[in-house]
Amino acid sequence: MKILIVYMSYHHMNTEKIARAMAEVTGATLSKADEVDPGDLAGYDLIGFGSGIYGGKHHTSILALADEMPPMEKPVFLFSTSGGYKEEFHTPLRRKVITKGCTIINEFHCPGEATFLKFIRVNKGRPDEQDLENARIFAKGLLAAPGAEKQE
Repeated sequence: MKILIVYMSYHHMNTEKIARAMAEVTGATLSKADEVDPGDLAGYDLIGFGSGIYGGKHHTSILALADEMPPMEKPVFLFSTSGGYKEEFHTPLRRKVITKGCTIINEFHCPGEATFLKFIRVNKGRPDEQDLENARIFAKGLLAAPGAEKQE
């Protein structure tokens, strides 16, 4: 199965750590969102989209990629890291990929170290090794998820 994990991570690099852990067990190709040609997404059997949560939603580069990608019936998964979490944080991205014809087979979130107001730090040291292991377990489950089989 050909898998692509598209992510955006900066500041503490939390989401990149999670994306790398997922790629370790799936053999996925990793790519930053601003380096992906939307037309190339059709060449993958499974696509993951993830970033930190900024202002209650995924990074603008991930949302823009979802807007620009062509319609396609593909299984996808969403993931994120953030200082806090509410399920609705994934809603804007979820809506965009579903509108393009994709099926979301699963979603993952874990705490990430974050700094607010330039001096308030939360979730120091996260994602930690247990978070990375949870990401690996999640990723292994993706390989067996209904709808994630190789596309012909």
